[in-house]
Amino acid sequence: MALSYHLKANRIFNNWRKIAWIFVPVIAFGGLLYPRLGLLVGLIMLSIMFLGLFRGKYWCGNLCPHGSLFDYLVLPVSLNRKIPAFFKSPVTKWLFFIFYMFMFTQRLSNVIPLWGSTLFLDRLGYLFTRQYLTMPTVVGLSLSIINPRTWCSVCPMGSFGQLMYKLGKVLRINGNTDQKVTIAAKAKCHRCATCARVCPMQLEPYRNFNEQNQFADESCIRCSTCVKHCPANLLWMANSANGRRITQNVDLEGFERRMPLQAVIEEIKPLADNVKEYTFRLVDPVEVDYNPGQFILVKVSAEPEVYRAYSISSSDLKDRSRLKVTVQRVPGGYGSGIIHDQFEVGMPVELEGPLGNELVVKGEAKRVLLVAGGIGITPFVPVVKALLEGSNSIVDLKLIYGVNKADQFIYADYFEKLSAKSGKFEFIQTVAFPDEHWRGYRGFVTDVMKQMDLEGYEIYLCGPRPMVDAALRLIEEVGGEKGISREDVYYESA
Repeated sequence: MALSYHLKANRIFNNWRKIAWIFVPVIAFGGLLYPRLGLLVGLIMLSIMFLGLFRGKYWCGNLCPHGSLFDYLVLPVSLNRKIPAFFKSPVTKWLFFIFYMFMFTQRLSNVIPLWGSTLFLDRLGYLFTRQYLTMPTVVGLSLSIINPRTWCSVCPMGSFGQLMYKLGKVLRINGNTDQKVTIAAKAKCHRCATCARVCPMQLEPYRNFNEQNQFADESCIRCSTCVKHCPANLLWMANSANGRRITQNVDLEGFERRMPLQAVIEEIKPLADNVKEYTFRLVDPVEVDYNPGQFILVKVSAEPEVYRAYSISSSDLKDRSRLKVTVQRVPGGYGSGIIHDQFEVGMPVELEGPLGNELVVKGEAKRVLLVAGGIGITPFVPVVKALLEGSNSIVDLKLIYGVNKADQFIYADYFEKLSAKSGKFEFIQTVAFPDEHWRGYRGFVTDVMKQMDLEGYEIYLCGPRPMVDAALRLIEEVGGEKGISREDVYYESA
């Protein structure tokens, strides 16, 4: 089965967006029985115009009852496919807007002569009800089978808000009120396309940030979905002034040497049932300087353009002409599925890097604790080697490595050999759900950490997010007693 590019990610971040859909049946069907309910549509139109003037299509992504209906109730059952190009065409949108406004004006002209009579409000409310029921409700729900927000691509009210936004820019009154998607630093972007894959409107922020690091596409509905789901936590909603402050205070250490790398796959080595090690031989440039603990980006798709971030797992620190990464197939994973199924020896590959600083052990450290879960062991392959062979102040180095089952360990022999050679390195393995044959530690990495005196250690964590979060909570609990500073804890999620 083909992997889905567009993700059914959570788009509901407050209670209003969860319950606003209730107004759709109240107005659309209740208005047929009590027409004056349809007058609420007039208030909605005025709200769209006002908000559009200052905040663009903010209404569509945060307050719209139909948006709530599509994102909360329809998304789980929708095919969530690519919105057809016909509906995303600006020509379609504006022609439909002109048609809609013409029909609405014509119908309104039939109601205006009733001004002052007892029938006026009923007829006006019924007019709004018909518009609300037939277009966004019936047509919108029909189109939502393809994608929940297909209708929103041509919604006349959304277009009206966009027109008002253009007016606000001409009048220069929305510079401080309009909050756009803002990236802290383009140099730190993983180009993983997650922002595009979760976007309700199927826009591509990661490919279209302007010189101010903001996504200025007027079709953006300011819903914050991309911000909430950015795996690198680089995105914010900010106006121009706040955006400048965000981008001016970014630490780029570990990203200053980022460059495109052309490589060829030299070797593919299976390490476990769902884990493979890939060796890339560099072609242009022929060598690259990196720090143990950094990662690279691997291009997995050209159109749409998608990269995946993988820690450098090279154990030969002197050979800078080759880079190794270790890839675990994630069920339903877009990037790992492509790499496992389509990458072959001899195939040219585009990379970017080196990047990252969180798992690069600081030179002045004396006691270091590395904690890995599952595939999170990979950055520690070169890190341990460098700490044991390099010139540093390390006197005590420990590595806790946890997996769910004993047959899921990778690189265990490598670390055991390093431990046997060095008296200052201890390698600790633990299994969360062991069988009767396992003779090592039992439980999670946090169970092992609880038995240790963590005082004086710099701690580096890498693994699944639940593991990292659990370890951070434990460190926070014992930190006050043991004098562990939050500044001595570094982590990345695998």
